[in-house]
Amino acid sequence: MNTLHPIVSLPDQGPVLSAYGVNIYFKAKTEQTNGLWSMIEYHLPPSPISPPPHYHKKMQEVFYVLEGALQFTLDGQTIDAPKGTLVVVPPMAVHTFKNALDAEAKFLIWFSPGGFEQYFLDMEELVQNEPSWPPSDMGKVFALMARHDTYAPER
Repeated sequence: MNTLHPIVSLPDQGPVLSAYGVNIYFKAKTEQTNGLWSMIEYHLPPSPISPPPHYHKKMQEVFYVLEGALQFTLDGQTIDAPKGTLVVVPPMAVHTFKNALDAEAKFLIWFSPGGFEQYFLDMEELVQNEPSWPPSDMGKVFALMARHDTYAPER
């Protein structure tokens, strides 16, 4: 018997996490998909700041640019990704992204298996509980990342 229910997530509705001008809308959570996948809609303002290069051992990510443009670094290759671009990041691929344009970028990120949406919530909690950011003890950040299948590449 199917325990899954249809998911309808309208634009700019549903749970949202907001920090540093970034809005992350939780479009489908892992508990809605029996853990198979999850999805967020990411609204990223113009900024040269990007997540540090990282990889996942098990998780696959799929990015789809809805508005604006992103610039990806994927296994050392720079990729300009305008509206309509699909970028599939397999496990073990070192990647990061940024919005270097003058307009907000909106994009979807699909995670498989699901559950990575919890990373953003856990990171928000860590940021709120630290007296300064980045924290003096980066071990807390690396431990949080590892709990969510996220690792910095070897130097």
